[in-house]
Amino acid sequence: MFRLVAIAFALTTLAQSSAAQLSAPDVAAFLDGRSKDCPGCNLAGAKLKRRDLTGANLAGANLAEASFHRALLRGANLAGADLSGANLNKTSLLQANLSHAKMKGAMLFEAEAGRADFSGADLTEALMGSIRLAGGKLDGANLTEADLEAAELNDASFSGARLDGANLHQGRMLRASLRGAVANGTDFTGANMREVNLHGAALRQSIFFLADLGVADLSAADMSYAVLRSANLTNANQSGTVLTGAMMPDNSIHP
Repeated sequence: MFRLVAIAFALTTLAQSSAAQLSAPDVAAFLDGRSKDCPGCNLAGAKLKRRDLTGANLAGANLAEASFHRALLRGANLAGADLSGANLNKTSLLQANLSHAKMKGAMLFEAEAGRADFSGADLTEALMGSIRLAGGKLDGANLTEADLEAAELNDASFSGARLDGANLHQGRMLRASLRGAVANGTDFTGANMREVNLHGAALRQSIFFLADLGVADLSAADMSYAVLRSANLTNANQSGTVLTGAMMPDNSIHP
């Protein structure tokens, strides 16, 4: 009996040792370019500039402060990865999966992220100026104080997202959906928001100076104390819109 227990223990130890040996080479193989996959790996601070990681599996990996500058991440799986403070400037993220990723303070300047999935991601204070995110999915994402100046967001979905204090100055948001989003104190100055869906959104004290909201759905939105000076509201649906104290396009204050 004792011998059987000893053999079982030895086999278990061997299996654990083999697993440990396998995991270490996986990281090394990824870092030296022999593999594109390293799910769950600790790659914090990795230098991956200009790497071709098309279709890579990095789900759940620790990539905090990593540099992906100009890397190719088309169709990559980064779901649940930690990309806090990572440099993703000018990367290709077309159709990549970044759902529920931790991206606080990440840099995505001029990234090409059309149809990428950022749903549920934490993009607090992310620097996303001029990002191209047409058709992107950001439902339930946290973009509090994120910088999206001059971003291309046509047909993107932000349903239920948080955008408090975010900068969307001169953003292109044709047909985008912010249905039920919370975007209080957000700057939409000069944004092209024609046909945007803002149904039920919280937009208190947000700035829409010179924004184009033609044919937009503002129904049931709370735009109390918002600045709509010189904004275009032609044919916008204002059914049930709360405009208490808002500055209207003609500079009048709504009662």
